[in-house]
Amino acid sequence: MIKTDVCIVGSGPAGASTSLMLSKLKIKHYIVDKATFPRDKTCGDGLILHAYKSLRILGLFDAFVANPKFIHSNKINLHIKNNLKLQFKEKEDRNRVISYGKRIDFDYFLVNELSKEYATCEFGSGVKSLEETSEGIIVTLKNGKQILAKIVVGADGIQSTVSKKLTGFIPDKKKMSTFISAYFNNVKMPLKNEAEIRLHYNKMPLFFYVFPLPNNEVNVTLGGNTQKIIDNNINLKDEIEAFIKNHPKVAPKFMDAKQISVWRGWGIPYHFSKQKVCGNRFFLVGDAAGLANSFYKEGVGTGMMSGIICAKKIATCLNEKNFSDAFMSSYKKELDKEFGKLLRFSEFALKVAKFKAIFAGVVKISKNIVEKRAFSIIRKRSY
Repeated sequence: MIKTDVCIVGSGPAGASTSLMLSKLKIKHYIVDKATFPRDKTCGDGLILHAYKSLRILGLFDAFVANPKFIHSNKINLHIKNNLKLQFKEKEDRNRVISYGKRIDFDYFLVNELSKEYATCEFGSGVKSLEETSEGIIVTLKNGKQILAKIVVGADGIQSTVSKKLTGFIPDKKKMSTFISAYFNNVKMPLKNEAEIRLHYNKMPLFFYVFPLPNNEVNVTLGGNTQKIIDNNINLKDEIEAFIKNHPKVAPKFMDAKQISVWRGWGIPYHFSKQKVCGNRFFLVGDAAGLANSFYKEGVGTGMMSGIICAKKIATCLNEKNFSDAFMSSYKKELDKEFGKLLRFSEFALKVAKFKAIFAGVVKISKNIVEKRAFSIIRKRSY
């Protein structure tokens, strides 16, 4: 049996960031994933705020900016309706507020930076079982390998095996978003890599994104609250195809466009407030901890930052030789300090957005104030 201080389950952005930070702290560990890299991952392909902050902390920001697989913009336009939008813009000396890149490329970028000295990678075999013992948690892989770890980190996404086995938690569809995405080319996008982001109402608020990518491609996405999509019997594929074809501001951009991939579904959990994210000998990070933003639907940055916070807490646990639920419980408080205010405000905004006229009125009244304060908010949460 392999023995280690830490075993990270999952090597997406949250798991990879946990590993990268552990390596900076000179803590040897194992990181396992059912996939081999590069591997594809359905996503909206946008990166903002905490993703930048995390890349700075990990020392990867300059390499990320220089990588030709990622493109950047200093402006985000959120269209509440055809004649009303919110604009979030950086100052001239800070030239990016959002970046775009396919997850197959971004995740591979992070995995390629994993330390050969401190991180041992076990890719290509998923977790079969987890067993709690007095010495630690035994992680048994489907290929038969067993890893005994003093601490296990669940970075295995929305359907986290670690969360299910160690907390019994089942994600609540009322605290999830469901999206459908596909890649297109030859879409007529605005200059300077500006995205097309719109609120679309059909019995409920749906979020429509067109994010530019390298090589004249775009990611086209539509989605909203999972339970409400089910309750309102909304077929997201039919909805987004009709939207692209008929919306007066969107359809002209797709006149010469060609769809180059099939529609694929994916989920975003925002159940952090209800989720047990740590306990005896384990931590959860990223989507496993329900840390995605409910309003603007981004979970990569919060996942990465949670991995950094988790790694620092692991260092304390190992130093104190204390892996108890009580000692590790401060981890959730640290996550709440970093993300709590923003996540709670986003849930409030989503609740208000259910009422189309009221939400548009609130945005119209507060537009100037929000846009003036946007830079300071972005800087605080970013870099």
